[in-house]
Amino acid sequence: MTDSLDQPIDSIEKVIIKSKRPRMIGLNARIGAHGDSVTDPVVRIRTRDGLAGVGWSGMGLEEAKGLLGSTPSDLFTLPAGSNEKGQVIDLPLWDLVARSKNQPLYELLGAQGSREVELYDGSIYIDDLEADKEQAVEIFHEEVRTGQSYGYRNFKIKIGRGARWMPIQDGLQRDELVIHTVRNAAGPDAKILIDANMGNTLNTAQETINRCVHADIYWFEEPFAEDPALNEAFKAYLQEHSPGTLVADGEFAPPPYFFDLVEKGWIDVVQHDFRAKGLTWWKATAARIEPWGALCAPHCWGSIIERYAHAHFAASISNYSLLEAAPADVPGIVLDGWDMRDGKLLVPDTRGAGFDLEPDVWKTGVTRENGFHITQS
Repeated sequence: MTDSLDQPIDSIEKVIIKSKRPRMIGLNARIGAHGDSVTDPVVRIRTRDGLAGVGWSGMGLEEAKGLLGSTPSDLFTLPAGSNEKGQVIDLPLWDLVARSKNQPLYELLGAQGSREVELYDGSIYIDDLEADKEQAVEIFHEEVRTGQSYGYRNFKIKIGRGARWMPIQDGLQRDELVIHTVRNAAGPDAKILIDANMGNTLNTAQETINRCVHADIYWFEEPFAEDPALNEAFKAYLQEHSPGTLVADGEFAPPPYFFDLVEKGWIDVVQHDFRAKGLTWWKATAARIEPWGALCAPHCWGSIIERYAHAHFAASISNYSLLEAAPADVPGIVLDGWDMRDGKLLVPDTRGAGFDLEPDVWKTGVTRENGFHITQS
């Protein structure tokens, strides 16, 4: 009997789904408003014997044509994962292979972590530039209430107003106000994270910690552009003044020496983008950084559907931290066994990633902009 992984891929479909956020998402320290919707490209690959794999993929039509007729074994091997040719459909391939083995994806990946994956709401942006202090407090109380109504318990706050949008001291004062406001609204048990999108200097990052030490900040993300001298100094400052606060980094254009900083302990949480790097890269990277005591928390803002493959990855390793998410209403998806409870995504024991789209979405979506369905003749 021929292994399904040696059967040619004879069908590739792509659709674009749009999810609506409950409010407009504002600015970060670097760029303007992020809008109120999310666009996700979803790809389904199918072999000649009917085995399918589904997941996020940014592949285009010409790339799909180049893969049609390849077998999964041409593109993917265990335990490593996708090769260079298969990288563009990395998540669909992992789903397909797990389904072929009749395993949940986390089990295929190694099953070393908890299937209760703790989330944080990463949607608290700079939404208060036109507000006075009292109005700002109400804005961020309401944003926390919205996140809690969607089941989130932990919150990440965009800071760095003084990098571009306000005078430096005014920006520091407003960052401080917002951090304490979110802490008060979320309660003492919430993990509170802050993210400067590289909008601080060493001095202003340290000043933020000094002003907010009682807010019990879980991690400080991208305080400034990675620099050995600055990262070493900042980590030393944290160890003295806020020893429980981690440094998270890696999302935006990490330099060639990035992992040297991780190995030295100056960066605690690695955050390269999950979609850009893929599950295969992250599987290898988690193993690489584990001996250094570093944690994984891939960046995944700008997607809703990737969180399902992402949560399987989290459940497969022992050095995972928190999964980035945000409130949104997502039509047309099919979740097999998934649940969310007490701010945690519960990874199911069902085949593959446990994610698909409704048949009507596949049927109508392939004819919309950037959608397609090609088959091997």
